[in-house]
Amino acid sequence: MTRPTTRFGTAGAAAVIVTLLLALSGCASQIGGLAPVGGDALTGVRIAAVDVLLENKLGILEAPVCTQVAKSVSCVGSLTDGSVVTVEADVSTTPDTMTVTVGGTTIYDGDVQAVLDKAAQATE
Repeated sequence: MTRPTTRFGTAGAAAVIVTLLLALSGCASQIGGLAPVGGDALTGVRIAAVDVLLENKLGILEAPVCTQVAKSVSCVGSLTDGSVVTVEADVSTTPDTMTVTVGGTTIYDGDVQAVLDKAAQATE
């Protein structure tokens, strides 16, 4: 004996599944969008390094690319004039600290969060 199904039951179930999938995909995109805002130590250092370069009105050719080993972050990038940008950060301290060097000259040595806060205030 087969159980009769109504058209509404099958269509209703399909609509519920589609709605749930759309809602879940919307959540995933919202979470993905928040990740750069919250960030992690490596992301914070990279963004702060770019902020330091922009604040010093330096032309960025290649934004610093960062890697993290344990509690140490290292970044390398370049400027339009050919200068090499290096960033060394210690993210085991509170607050995290970094040193930004351009062509062998240190242009920033200090708190990562202070740079991020200053850049955020400039956009308000």
